Amino acid sequence: GAAAARALEAGRTADAAALLAEAAAAFQRAGLGSARFDALVERARLLANSNPGPLAQAAAAEVQALAQDAPQRLAALDVQLTLAMSRSETHLQLDAGRQALAAARAAGRADLELRFAMLVADALCDLRRAAEAVALLEPYATWARAHAAPEMHCDYWSGMGMALDYADRLREALPAWDCARDVAQRAARPDLVWRALANAASTQAKMGFVARAAAQVEQACQIAQAESGDAAAELSVRVQQARVTWAHRLRDLGHYAPALALLESALVTFERTASTADVAGAEHRLAQLFQQLGQPARAKLLLEPEHRGLPPGLAMMRLVHRADLAHQLGRDGLPQMRQALTVIDRPDDVYHRLASLFATRLLPPDEGEAVATSLAAWASARERLGMALAGHVRAAACALALGAPRRARPHVEAALHLVADRRPDSFYLPELWRVAGQVEAALGQEAAAAAHWRAGAAWVQHTAATHVPPAYQESFLRRNAVNAELLQHAARASGGS
Repeated sequence: GAAAARALEAGRTADAAALLAEAAAAFQRAGLGSARFDALVERARLLANSNPGPLAQAAAAEVQALAQDAPQRLAALDVQLTLAMSRSETHLQLDAGRQALAAARAAGRADLELRFAMLVADALCDLRRAAEAVALLEPYATWARAHAAPEMHCDYWSGMGMALDYADRLREALPAWDCARDVAQRAARPDLVWRALANAASTQAKMGFVARAAAQVEQACQIAQAESGDAAAELSVRVQQARVTWAHRLRDLGHYAPALALLESALVTFERTASTADVAGAEHRLAQLFQQLGQPARAKLLLEPEHRGLPPGLAMMRLVHRADLAHQLGRDGLPQMRQALTVIDRPDDVYHRLASLFATRLLPPDEGEAVATSLAAWASARERLGMALAGHVRAAACALALGAPRRARPHVEAALHLVADRRPDSFYLPELWRVAGQVEAALGQEAAAAAHWRAGAAWVQHTAATHVPPAYQESFLRRNAVNAELLQHAARASGGS
């Protein structure tokens, strides 16, 4: 038990889990049933947090079967809820969590009450009910500061950061992530430090600070690997989840080679040990990467599997990516895109807004312009300036398609202003230069148009030479329609100058 505690304090969760199993066996031989149960609960919780595959499921089932009284049943329920969270079984987590929260409150177990409140809040966030999550967690701040153990204290601020982020209070979320990191650093818990860094990076990316987010999640992954070792890091689902997020940011910056390697590695781990939600999330990101590399056939293979039981947001985005890919392949993806938009039919839901961004490429231009303009305004009001940038680009493209370049130009100007220090999320940046050039050309401003096309072509050529795997360089340059058009316009502009 003491050795496991030391391993846990050092952040070596795999070693700690193995040592706890040994301790439980020793307690059983000594006839110490209660101590054995406690060791098995701690082991099951560690596995549920770090590697929620078959081993964690078996460990959770074991403690549930062994629980004999109310305190032990509460502890077993704690493990079940942690595992449900790690496996994205959201409705189970919410319903059972509320029952456990009431039971802990009735038993006067403030520590478990806070823990269950955090698990309920996490489920509420997954169900896009973040305002409820913030309201649930806020009253516990004083108790957490005064009484919570370092891990719970860190988890509390992480939960607040997540709830505030999901509630579109991004600027308020960043100090919560800072609190989580500070608590973890004071406790010398690198495992908690890297998780706080990774979560804060996601908030920064939503605000449009994609390069900053990529650097921070890279730092988080480096800390995770250093504290757990190469082999353990390869097997850890949580580390791979962070790497998927890192790959997402790298892809949005055009750093395709490292993003591709990270995503393919994560898929191997997820297919072996994780939930279908993790598999689907990695497939979506990798499919979009292949679309940008001019490899739609590879994207199609990734999106073909049917994953049952996905959370609504992920199920929605799978339909969105399939529709977007169909459009890229020259097929009619609009019916499927309209179907996707009905999965979460709430305009204030971020998944609906992200889906609407993809939809603007397929919708009739008049409808697309209204959707994109609304998206840009919605995102700006919520500090999601990367999404706002993308919305302005699509609004400009739709206005131009309607023969209204003067109406398009303010959107282009807004996007160019934002791109000075922001980058879009899940959107191909060179679309900005293509549309900007088209708008200026339509207004008779040939020099300005040529400057935009040259800027876009320079980005494409630099990216191809430095960040695209050699096997995909030709398709990136020729079969990515945005790239091919930018290169053609830039060549013509240079030939005519």
